[in-house]
Amino acid sequence: MHRRYLFSGIALLFLSVTLSACDPISNQPEEGNLLIGVGLPETGTLGGAGQSIARGVRLAVNEHEAISGLTIALAFKDTRSTAEGAVQAYHELASFENLRVIIGPLSSTATEAVIPVINESNIVSLGPTSAKAGLSAQSDYLFRSALTVERIVPSGVRTAKENLQFRNVATLHNAGDAFSISSNDLVTEELRKYNDVNIVIEESYSRPPGTAIRGADIAGPLDKILSATPAVDAIFLSALPEDQTAILPTAYRRGNDAPFVAPFLSIAEVKTINRIEPGAAERAVTFTVWLAGSPNDLSQTFVRDYMRTYGVIPDDWAARGYASTVVLLEALQRASEYDSNSIREALSGIDNFPTIYGEFSFDGDGDAIYDPAVAVVRDNDFVTWPVKGKR
Repeated sequence: MHRRYLFSGIALLFLSVTLSACDPISNQPEEGNLLIGVGLPETGTLGGAGQSIARGVRLAVNEHEAISGLTIALAFKDTRSTAEGAVQAYHELASFENLRVIIGPLSSTATEAVIPVINESNIVSLGPTSAKAGLSAQSDYLFRSALTVERIVPSGVRTAKENLQFRNVATLHNAGDAFSISSNDLVTEELRKYNDVNIVIEESYSRPPGTAIRGADIAGPLDKILSATPAVDAIFLSALPEDQTAILPTAYRRGNDAPFVAPFLSIAEVKTINRIEPGAAERAVTFTVWLAGSPNDLSQTFVRDYMRTYGVIPDDWAARGYASTVVLLEALQRASEYDSNSIREALSGIDNFPTIYGEFSFDGDGDAIYDPAVAVVRDNDFVTWPVKGKR
């Protein structure tokens, strides 16, 4: 039986810090108050996604406060959509004497960069979106609530093949981003397992996270793919959101009619793509962790509460922020003390915990285990495809 540190019947007083994702932290919170750090991009190329995640974080905290009657301090630091910004944000958050856990960062490249900070400071980090294979194994204090590529790509490729019936495919990835490289490696590995699938052409471009994507960076690789012989039936794209929203419209303008298959393509990016070039995202396929149409009861409640709070349907960025925070609050409830080792042990013990994703567990490295989702874009929305052989 766990002792209830955070949510026991003992009257504990915590400082409530009301910050928006854009508010700077001017003073260190008072010593003795429970404090959760949030290291996400507020600005830069991933700023929109970071702010959406932050809204999900806030909703989870506000809901828990309403149930428990307690208040929790959130300390936000802008990672500026770069690895360097993430390292600076983590150093600043780690300097708070009474801060023991951080939600973030967003990208795998940023997560890889902050691992030394996590290890040096012994501060727990829970990543809501990072998906590169192998990162959590590099730190006892790093956990990730998004599915990593090795848990999402195999079933995604299999499900896409069953539905699209492709035979000739192309791959395209951002060689300047850690997630994109990891995703492409696994996508290619999975495609080569099928004797009736031919990888006609493999292309890449290089754009470090946080830098602007240029038309010249993607025009060449796209033209090679679109002129390949034989013509391709599908294009597997491993890239960050800002790349997706540039590449799909560009390919559409160049006459592409092959569907893109893009791990972690979100509904927010789909709507942006179709706003830029109507129809450009049609038939695109995603492998992802959550869809707004999920029949999961907790997910449906989340969608209703989010719409009541923010007036819009949540995208999967908001869902990932919400789910990671719910998992963290459960771990804090189980922790014997508010210290890094207790929080780490409590997170490690999360097993078959009900979330908006379904039953949620952590593996021995600190990576999440639950069932993925695969969907295709039809009429500017996702339609789910059944996934066989989950987990």
